[in-house]
Amino acid sequence: MTPPPATGVVEISGVGAEAASLLRDLAPELWWHDRSPFLSASARPAMPWLRYEHRDHRAEAADRSPAPPVVARPVPAGRVGMTFAPEDGTGARSWAAARGLRLLAPAQAAVAVAADKIDSLGLFERAGVAVPESTVVRADPADAESCWAAGGGRPVVVQRRVNNLTGKGTRLVTSAAELRAVLGDWRGERLRVSAFVPGIPLTVSGCVTGDASVASAVSHQLVGLPELTPFWGAHCGNQLVADDELPAGVGARCRQVCDRVGDQLRELGFRGAFGLDLVAAPDGAVFAIEINPRFQTVVSLVHAQEIAAGLLPMLGVHALASLLPSVPVRRVRAACLALSQLVVPATRHGVLDAIPESGRYRLDAGALRQAAPGRLTDLRPGEALLWRHALPGDRVRPGEELVLVQLPHRAAPVGDRPALDPAARAWIDAIRRATTVTEGPPR
Repeated sequence: MTPPPATGVVEISGVGAEAASLLRDLAPELWWHDRSPFLSASARPAMPWLRYEHRDHRAEAADRSPAPPVVARPVPAGRVGMTFAPEDGTGARSWAAARGLRLLAPAQAAVAVAADKIDSLGLFERAGVAVPESTVVRADPADAESCWAAGGGRPVVVQRRVNNLTGKGTRLVTSAAELRAVLGDWRGERLRVSAFVPGIPLTVSGCVTGDASVASAVSHQLVGLPELTPFWGAHCGNQLVADDELPAGVGARCRQVCDRVGDQLRELGFRGAFGLDLVAAPDGAVFAIEINPRFQTVVSLVHAQEIAAGLLPMLGVHALASLLPSVPVRRVRAACLALSQLVVPATRHGVLDAIPESGRYRLDAGALRQAAPGRLTDLRPGEALLWRHALPGDRVRPGEELVLVQLPHRAAPVGDRPALDPAARAWIDAIRRATTVTEGPPR
């Protein structure tokens, strides 16, 4: 297996790959539960016994998922389950109970504090990390002019406090009139209003263990790209980034912020994986924006980077952090892999008629052609891995994720809202041509 080309050097911390044998002894039956196996697939080269089961988020949202048993069954030792966003509803816990698995999920009270974009401000303050100047308001359009004036008439970012909105609860406001519209749309909600900080949006993937914090790979967060979304703050994808592609010292500062935030999460009783969204200003300052107290989509790329660096992938670190009081953490330097991924969403309301199957593809005169199965790090130029996150017959709405496409190269230059390169756009166009939706009323 030949890893994709490197783009520079990155310093990351983690747990040595040799810990996989310990994890297998502790959890010989280890399951991952999600809408597709994209995240577990990139971990399996180092954790080949890891198993996958589909999670139907739509059924959960419609209350069609199985109810948890009234009396929980005893869980045999070594039967362990993990899932994406276990805090979303009861689906994850229902699945674990039905399968007789111990669900490795952070304490719900700690997750609630970390995920809340208002409550997390106190956590950032205790961690001693910089955040954009922020205030909290009760949304009322009548207050728009006074709120705008209080901010000095400068652009602000308005955020709903709830998490897992994939950026659609975040808006850039550049005038009092725009602020009035936002306060009207979210009338009555408590909102976080922060000074807009221009810079490179980044994510650092971390994990809280019983006695240390892991600061793994830093990625360039692709946000609000017009080729993919009409929403200014919507998540569009990620790409791994080397330290020397960022302003001097930014990579180290990102890891320091991750360590400090992880230490505060530990004080709340949190254990396991989390993501931290940051902005690197042109002068090299790093500002914390929000905490995602769960696995993030980018962890699929992070797994490849960790394995290439001789480390256990984040899924394994999360499991060990949940099962053991102490986990040995080391820091390593490695070549940064040139990997990226993009989210292709629905563009209209309706019923999904056709969507590419998950698998390895190549482009042939602009059309998708399936290739032999392979791993993320097996991809050659002109190939991609596609993961479908919806099925024919599903009702979809604009902005809803349909396909995740993973590429063995950069999708865009490193910067603030860069244009996608022609190769990335070609993949998006091909996926859209292969995906059809019968228009219908909003659900």
